[in-house]
Amino acid sequence: MGMKTLTKTLKELRGAGRWDIDFHLPAEGIKEFPKTILKRVDQVAHVAKEKRDPGKEPDHVFQYVDIAAVDVTVGAIVNPQDLEGVEAPSRARKVIRAFDVLVSTCRPTRGAIAVVGANLHNQIASTAFSVVRAHDDINPFYLHYALRLPSTLEQFRKWSTGSSYPAILDGDVEKTMIPVPEPAMQEAIALKVMGSIRERARVIREANARWAVTLSEITNTLSGGKSSQQPIAAIEDNFDAVALHEIRKTLRELPPLKSDGNLIGEIPDMEDLLAELA
Repeated sequence: MGMKTLTKTLKELRGAGRWDIDFHLPAEGIKEFPKTILKRVDQVAHVAKEKRDPGKEPDHVFQYVDIAAVDVTVGAIVNPQDLEGVEAPSRARKVIRAFDVLVSTCRPTRGAIAVVGANLHNQIASTAFSVVRAHDDINPFYLHYALRLPSTLEQFRKWSTGSSYPAILDGDVEKTMIPVPEPAMQEAIALKVMGSIRERARVIREANARWAVTLSEITNTLSGGKSSQQPIAAIEDNFDAVALHEIRKTLRELPPLKSDGNLIGEIPDMEDLLAELA
């Protein structure tokens, strides 16, 4: 295999602010898709900027989505925290809307990317996410699928800066190339992916239930009596709406987002970030 070479002007290098060749070489994975369906993320979605400081309402309980709340296996929000405003970490600022796609900008190649359910509408996410909001003609569940493709994660890796905790910016998410087929194909893919996720969750619930029964039987055998069986936590499916017309109907029925406007110049606590990544 020959050595990779690339010619760039000094002006181009300074403009990019990056001198490593990997950053400037074109991504390989995205080449498997026809050029006719490739688009930048900012052509099919925008990064939402609404923010709210929950600390302004110290007694109000809100749901907080941080990186640890996302199951990276399927890209689903599984355990948001219930917090009072007084408990809000400094990174709890981004207002999220139903069907937004949250993209972790810290260690982005892990694939901590998830769709916001209607149950989390108007709640708060960490500033460690880009909040990607699909345009009206783009199915957000398809967008979620496209943002988790290996070809997308490869681009996130190329844009990343930092060594211990590589990170990308909203602008890096926006310029990433993804395949975007016509709406009917988006819909079909979205329904198939969500159907598979539901089936996976069903199988896991059944396996967990059988496992719990087995443990209970073993305990009964050892103790000679009945043992209480604790409920088994499962990944709940919060997406009744998957088809685009159902999504639009749900959004029309939900209340408007509550926002403080853009809170500029906040410096998040590193301890909070490390806790999310732990």
